[in-house]
Amino acid sequence: MSERTSGTGQCDVSLAPVRVGDEFEQELLEVSALLASTMVRRRDRLHRDARVCVIDVPHIAVEAAARLVTDAVTRVDVVLAAEHGYSRAVYQALTERLSADGGDRLAVRLLCTPSTLDWRFVTAYAAEPRVETRVARIPALAAVIADDEQALVCADSAAGRRASATGSVGVIRPLRALFDGVWRNAVVVADRIDFGDRTRTEIAQQILERLRAGVTDEVAARELAISVRTYRRYVAEIMSLLGATSRFQAGVRAAELGLLLARSPGSRR
Repeated sequence: MSERTSGTGQCDVSLAPVRVGDEFEQELLEVSALLASTMVRRRDRLHRDARVCVIDVPHIAVEAAARLVTDAVTRVDVVLAAEHGYSRAVYQALTERLSADGGDRLAVRLLCTPSTLDWRFVTAYAAEPRVETRVARIPALAAVIADDEQALVCADSAAGRRASATGSVGVIRPLRALFDGVWRNAVVVADRIDFGDRTRTEIAQQILERLRAGVTDEVAARELAISVRTYRRYVAEIMSLLGATSRFQAGVRAAELGLLLARSPGSRR
């Protein structure tokens, strides 16, 4: 598996294209465009409407997102599918908020992409039912919804990448509904998937590659120099670890979690 880990524990994983949740991605793009166009139309009236604020300065947008997390009282829903600078700030704010007084009353739902998933954060809160993390393939978007009362969205628009902060129920409600839809179909991340020792991890990755490629059990077992029975036992164990009910679902979840090996030129497709 090709993986680069930054000093913050974030993992950059090379993934092959997997067409999962296209309908939700399209919905997300449509809502992002709607939000952006709404903010642009209202920009000239912002001095009369304090419920919506366009933020053009990147570091101010990052600070605003972190502040929403810090000020949240009962729940916060977060989408991290943007640049790592934004993600790092939000992860730090989440960690500080969960460690502060009253943090045990805060429910957190964190929706990431494979590249913005921070395993240190996942591991630290794996035993906390109030903190849930899922992974999905979603467009470049960052968002924070705090207590269903305040939200900040950073997305691409016709006017360029910009952030919009709002307390408007008319904007927050569809954003929350969209989050819920993507969340239901995202891959649950309970903790780092552990296949055992290094040898078993390498075998598991090779098996996952063959599941993705649709190789038959007999061919895959021959390529890995193991018996078909052993290969099928490995497959069953991998499916159990991934919480998958089918081989296809195991392949999808492995891709979303960044467990597949990087493809090299001329590799099997």
